[in-house]
Amino acid sequence: MERQIQWYPGHMAKAKRQLGELLKYLDVILEIRDARIPLASHNSDLDELLERRPKIIILNKVDLAEQNLTKAWQEWFRKQKILSLTVNGQNGQGVNQIWQLLEKELPPIKINRPRRLGVVGIPNVGKSSILNRLLGTGAAKTGNMPGVTRGKQWIRRGNFEVLDLPGLLPPKIQSDEDGLKLALLGAIREELIPTYDLVLLLLERYGARLFGWEQLKVTITSPEDGLEWYARKRGFLSKGGEWDQHRATLALLKEFRDGRLGRISLESPH
Repeated sequence: MERQIQWYPGHMAKAKRQLGELLKYLDVILEIRDARIPLASHNSDLDELLERRPKIIILNKVDLAEQNLTKAWQEWFRKQKILSLTVNGQNGQGVNQIWQLLEKELPPIKINRPRRLGVVGIPNVGKSSILNRLLGTGAAKTGNMPGVTRGKQWIRRGNFEVLDLPGLLPPKIQSDEDGLKLALLGAIREELIPTYDLVLLLLERYGARLFGWEQLKVTITSPEDGLEWYARKRGFLSKGGEWDQHRATLALLKEFRDGRLGRISLESPH
C-alpha cells in the first residue's frame, strides 16, 4: 500500500509563490536534476509554472550515474523535444556548454537589456556547485531590483542576469518508490525514513550490484546479512569483536551518496 510522504515546510510554499511572481521577469529557466534520478528529482508541482518559459534541463552529477543510462536519458529528452545537457558541477565538466546552448537556442528579446535566467531545482541536486561554476569569478552582483526581486540578488555575467531560486520540493510524494530514491540521495529529511531502514532498503535493492556478491561467491540471505558483511569488510567492529551496526549504517549511506561504491543510476527511461 502506497503512502503519501508530506513535509511541505512554510518556506517552500513561500518560495513557490515567489517563483510564480518572478516568472514574468525571467526569459529562460534552468532546471537542475540529478542524473541518477532524472524523473524523481523533478518537482512536478512546478510544471504549470515552468511551462510558461523556455526551459533547459541540466542533468548534474553525471560522474555518479551509469554512462549508458545517462546517454539513454539524453535521447529520451531529445525525443520529448526537451533541451537537456549533462554536467559535473564539482569539476565543471560541461558547464560552459550551458552558455553556448543559451546563446544558440534563446530567441532574442525586443528590449535592450540582459536576458534573465532563473535556476531551479530540488534540494541536494548540486544547484550551488553549478551556479558557482556557471558564474565564475567574472560575475558581479547587480543589487536588488525594486519591484522585481524584493530582496533577491541578480548576478550579472556577460549578456545574462542570473537569479538563484530556493530549492523546492513538491508538497507530496505520491509514490514510495520516488520517496525512497529521494531519501537515498539525501534530497529529503532522513527523519522521514530512519537511516537504518534506508540502508536496509538500499542493500535489498542494490546490494548485489554495488558489491558483486555473486562474483565474490558470498551468500547473503537478507539485507541485515549484507550490512554485517559490509561492517566486517570495513573493520567496523566494537569491543568483543561484535560488528558495529551504527557505524556501518552511517558509513555505507555516505559512501553510496558520495559515489565511492561506483556509478549507479536508480532510474531508466526504458
